[in-house]
Amino acid sequence: MTEFEDFKNFEKNGWEERASTYDKWASANAKNIIPKAVNALTLSRDDIVLELASGPGYGTNEIAKITQNVVGTDFAEAMVLEARKQNPNLNFEQADAENLQYGDSSFTKILCTFGMLHFAHPDRAIKEVRRVLKQNGRFVFTVWAPVQESPFFGTLAETIGELGSYDVGLPTAPPIDDFSDQHRASERLSSQGLVMTNFEAVNNVFNLGVPANSIPQMYREVAVRSKGLLDSQDPKKIPSIESKLIERFKEFEIDGIVNMPFPYRIVTAEKI
Repeated sequence: MTEFEDFKNFEKNGWEERASTYDKWASANAKNIIPKAVNALTLSRDDIVLELASGPGYGTNEIAKITQNVVGTDFAEAMVLEARKQNPNLNFEQADAENLQYGDSSFTKILCTFGMLHFAHPDRAIKEVRRVLKQNGRFVFTVWAPVQESPFFGTLAETIGELGSYDVGLPTAPPIDDFSDQHRASERLSSQGLVMTNFEAVNNVFNLGVPANSIPQMYREVAVRSKGLLDSQDPKKIPSIESKLIERFKEFEIDGIVNMPFPYRIVTAEKI
């Protein structure tokens, strides 16, 4: 078994369970991010586009406003089914970004919003992106800012560090911040034959649509690793961890609704 294979299975199984709950939490704020990411593709109606880790199909739907030559892919069958349900007139297929079934030089543009951090072997995915891209093709992906800049992720990390444990048996994952750092992102892309042409740091505030006391549920329903981390804690400690999270998130409530910074990066690369 290759390194991070347990993590890959962990992520896939988690996203199979999370298709409908992810959409419940993510759909409203996706409308703020997806158009910016798609704009970075500089699409024309003649482009042939692939979306990786398409989830419920937000990116594919936005791309289809410009070109109908688009296919959305996800490694979780449940996500593909959810995307087809929400977008019955668009094309979605189950596919592993690290081992794509498409021929060489099949696409002019490729999009991946927040999927890179869920790949067990992101370098393999980048290598596959280069393979299926046409010459001078463009790859755009988004990742969250480092944990220390992101209160949603940082608060969980700090609370677990203070009241719980990270040693709870979760699969070892690849480095989480490589692609949110401009220099390291450029190196990772270059190592697989792509040239980074733009790196944009975006400051963003999300209205999470819920009060602070809903945050423990949100952590469980919106992401695989956060649920695993919370649910694997000593059961006696979980109530105090959840209470601390709620307390911390109350700092971000406005009129009873959590509004908090969600900084992210838009990275653009090309096959030169």
